[in-house]
Amino acid sequence: MAVQMIVTDMNGTLLNNVQEFDKRRLERQLTKMKAAGIWFVVCSGNQFAHLKRLFSGMTTDNVIFVAENGASIYQQGQEIFDGAIAANRLQDFLQHDWQLPLLKAARVILVGAQGAYTLKGAPKRLVAVARQFYDQLEEVTDLTQVTDTIKKISLSWDEGAPKSIVPELNQLFKNSLVAQDSGYGVIDLIRNNIGKLPAVQFLQQRFKVANADVVAFGDGANDLAMLQAVGNGYAMRNASTTVKQAAKFVTTKDNEHSGVLATIEQLLAL
Repeated sequence: MAVQMIVTDMNGTLLNNVQEFDKRRLERQLTKMKAAGIWFVVCSGNQFAHLKRLFSGMTTDNVIFVAENGASIYQQGQEIFDGAIAANRLQDFLQHDWQLPLLKAARVILVGAQGAYTLKGAPKRLVAVARQFYDQLEEVTDLTQVTDTIKKISLSWDEGAPKSIVPELNQLFKNSLVAQDSGYGVIDLIRNNIGKLPAVQFLQQRFKVANADVVAFGDGANDLAMLQAVGNGYAMRNASTTVKQAAKFVTTKDNEHSGVLATIEQLLAL
């Protein structure tokens, strides 16, 4: 296998259950990957600012950050792809769609280029969980007045996401937005032509990387298309049966035992 690009999801994949990973081990691998001309792609639903903080203090010259499920792509701190939701579409969602019976009970977090925003008075539990994934979360009185460029709309429900909500939302929004189950009871809305797989394909084209030379790791429903499409898709040992069946391979170790890093070492004999 002539690996040229390694792609990994974060939550439930590279990160363990307390949102940490072995930085020293990965940094040693990144040094060897850089020497071999291999890109390391962090591909997550998380905000770019949060991903950058997780990798703070590390040498990341050959690391690409795909944030907000593909709505932002950064190389060496510079945005090379912007998939923000159009301002008029966002306002239509906030003023019209959010009032529909399907969405009226949903809690909304707007994830932007500069911060994340939710309404004041949101349950403390929701805010506490959101702060684990979104740096600079602000509570505001009116989401329609947020002036930041919005990359995705994050939805949650006090009693958990309704079972059929993803296909129903995709039917509702059709050609403007796409709904993705990000796990943890949260549904993300992003632009309809955005996603982890399109982001990886954008990078493959940019760096001229063949599909057979891509390795990807993931554990959730929003990783499925990516795992199925790349040459070497690895479901995490801790992934659901559906994800494991979709991927070509399954890691020997789970996210609690550095399954991604252990597999990289095996693949590249690092």
